[in-house]
Amino acid sequence: MASSKTTTTAARAAELRDILNSALIAYHVEDEPIMEDAAYDALFDELVALEEEHPELVAPDSPTQRVGAPASERFRKTRHLSPMGSLDKVTTDEAVAKWADDVRKRLGREGESVAYVLEPKIDGLAINLTYRDGVLEQGATRGDGVEGEDVTANLRTIRAIPLAMAGDRPAGTVEVRGEVYMPLSGFNALNERLVAEDKKPTPNPRNAAAGSLRQKDSTITASRPLSFWAYSIGVHEGVELAGQWETLAWLREHGFPTNPFAERVESVEEVVERCVTWEKRRAELDYEIDGIVIKVDAYAQQERLGALHGRPRWSRAFKWAPLTAVTRLKQIMIRVGRTGALNPWALLEPVEVGGVTVSRATLHNEEDINRKGIRVGDDVIVQRAGDVIPQVVGPAGPHRRGTKEFRMPSHCPLCGTEIVKPEGEAMHRCPNRACPSRGLETLIAWVEGPADIDGVGEQTVRTLWDKGLARSLADLYRLRKEQLLELDGFGEISATNAIEQIEASRQQVPFSRVLLGLNISGIGWVLAQNLARHFLNVDALIAATPDEIAEVEGFGADRAEAVAEWFADEDNRALVEELRGLGLRFEAGEEERPREGPLTGSTYVITGTLERFSRDDAQARLEALGAKVTNSVSAKTTGLVVGEEPGASKLTKAQKAEVPILSESALLALLGES
Repeated sequence: MASSKTTTTAARAAELRDILNSALIAYHVEDEPIMEDAAYDALFDELVALEEEHPELVAPDSPTQRVGAPASERFRKTRHLSPMGSLDKVTTDEAVAKWADDVRKRLGREGESVAYVLEPKIDGLAINLTYRDGVLEQGATRGDGVEGEDVTANLRTIRAIPLAMAGDRPAGTVEVRGEVYMPLSGFNALNERLVAEDKKPTPNPRNAAAGSLRQKDSTITASRPLSFWAYSIGVHEGVELAGQWETLAWLREHGFPTNPFAERVESVEEVVERCVTWEKRRAELDYEIDGIVIKVDAYAQQERLGALHGRPRWSRAFKWAPLTAVTRLKQIMIRVGRTGALNPWALLEPVEVGGVTVSRATLHNEEDINRKGIRVGDDVIVQRAGDVIPQVVGPAGPHRRGTKEFRMPSHCPLCGTEIVKPEGEAMHRCPNRACPSRGLETLIAWVEGPADIDGVGEQTVRTLWDKGLARSLADLYRLRKEQLLELDGFGEISATNAIEQIEASRQQVPFSRVLLGLNISGIGWVLAQNLARHFLNVDALIAATPDEIAEVEGFGADRAEAVAEWFADEDNRALVEELRGLGLRFEAGEEERPREGPLTGSTYVITGTLERFSRDDAQARLEALGAKVTNSVSAKTTGLVVGEEPGASKLTKAQKAEVPILSESALLALLGES
C-alpha cells in the first residue's frame, strides 16, 4: 500500500503538470500568459525535483518532457525535420562554473580545451526556417519542439528574413533557427497606434511579436515592426561546419542577421564576466533580453556531451533576475508635482524585481491607468528596467470582485483647490500657484537637479520645509549653519559642508540651470539651454514677446506663450530679482554663448556610443567650432552622427528627412582630426 507521503507527492506532481501545461498553452497557443516567467520557472523546477526523486511519477504529458505546447488549430501543423530543443537554465556564477566543470569531466580527456560561444538571449518567438536549394520553402513556430505551426506567409513579410540565401546556395535542405522579435522602439510606436485606434495595447514586446506573427491576415503582420536574429541550424545537407562560431559566420555570409554581440571566449571566467557585464548593459539595447545563451563551440564536443531529456548538456541559458513580478496593488496615491501636476503612484505589497525590493511604482495618469485596466486590490505586473523607476504594466489577471476604475480627486489633496484638466493634456493639475507642493517639490528638484548640492538632499529639504526654515529657493540661500545644527543628523562638519556647498552653488550653477530650477511649466533641460543661448540674459527673456520666444529651437506657439506668461507674472519677476540679489547667475557664461567658427549655422544630432570619445566630448568639440548640437532630428539638421547601437527613431527620421548620416570616422574628419 502506498504511503501517505507518496500519495501526497504524486498529487502534487499531477497538480504541477496541470498548472504548467495550462500556462504553456496560454503562452504559446493563446498568446495570453497567465503567469510570469519567474513563477513558471519556480513551479517547473519543483516538478523537475519531484520527478528526479520519484522517476515513477514522470508522465508522458509532463512539461519536463517537452519544450513548448501543442500547435494551435488556427494554423496547419508541421513537423520539424530535426527537433528544436530547450535549454536548462543557470542563475548564478557558481552554477555556471559547476556546469563547465561537468562539461570537462564528461569530455574526459586530460588537457582538452573548451571554447564557448555567448549570445544575448532574445525575448521573442523561436522559429524554424526550411530552405531547399537555398530558397525559403517553409517557416514554422517551435511549438512543442517536434511539431509547430506553419506561418510561412507571415514570416515572408519580415524583411530581415531572406527569401533566398545570399552567396553560393547549398544544394539540399537546411533548417535555420532563430528568434522573431519586436524592437522596443517599434513596440512603443505600435502601442501608440493601437491606443489611437481605441484598441487594447500589448503588454510587452514578446507578446506583441507572437501576436503579430500568428495573424491569419499576413497584411497585419506586414504592418508590424518585426525583426529577426538567426542563431543556429538544424538539418544542413551539403554544409560542413565545425562549430557554433563558424555557423554564425556561415549564416551571415548567406544573408542572415546574427546578433552583433555574440562572441567566442576560451574560459569559464570570461563567460561569467560577460554575463555580469550584459546584465548591467541590457537596458542599452533596443530589444529585450533576459539572459545569455552559453554553448560549447565545437560540434564534435557537443556530440560527445549529448543531451538529457531532450535538453543539451553542452548549452545553458544564464537567466537574470526577472525585471517583472506580480504583486498586490494596495493603494493609488497622489503626489502633487512642482508644476502642479497630479502624479498618481502605486503603493504595492513589497516584491523583488530585478534583484531589488519594490514597494512603490509609477502610474502615469488617470487615462493610462484605466486604459490598462489597473485597479486597487488587484494583482498587477510590475516592471523595472535598469535604474528606471518601477512602473505598473497592467493587471496580472481578472479583476477581483468589487474593484472600481480609478478616478482623480476633484480637489488638490494638499491645498483643497479644485483640480483642472487643461484641454489636450493628459495630466490633471492644481492651478493654485501658492499650493504648498510647488515650493517643496521645486526645492527638492533644485538641490538634486540643477544645483546638485552635496550634503543637502530630499530628506533635508523636507525637514527644512517642515520646520519653516526653507519655503522657497531664496530661503535656501539665507540659511545659516546654526539653523542646520539644530536639526537631527547634522554635526559641525556636515553643517559647515552643507552651507559651503549652498554658497558655492550661487555662482557655480549656470544661467540655463537656474532657468530650469525656476519651475517654468514645460521647460526641461534642453529647452532651458536653448533659452539661455538665445537670449543670453534674463532681462532680454523678460522683455521678449511670445513670437520672439517661439523663434527659439524646440518652442512652438503654446510653449512660448506659457514662458511669456510666467515672466509677465509680478510674483515670478520678484522671485527672479530676489535670487539675482542673492548672487545667482542670470546671464549666460562663456560656456553657454554661441561660438563662431567654421561650423557656425550647422546643426548636428548624435546617437549611439562613440568609440573615440564620449557624446559630451563630441558635442563640446562640435560646439567649439560653432555648430549647434540638439537632441532631435528635423529637416533643419545638418547631419546625424551615428555610433554603436544608435537610436532607431533618430535613424528613421534622418532617413525620411534625407539628413546625411555621419560615421565616427566622418565626424573625426569633420573635426579636422586624423
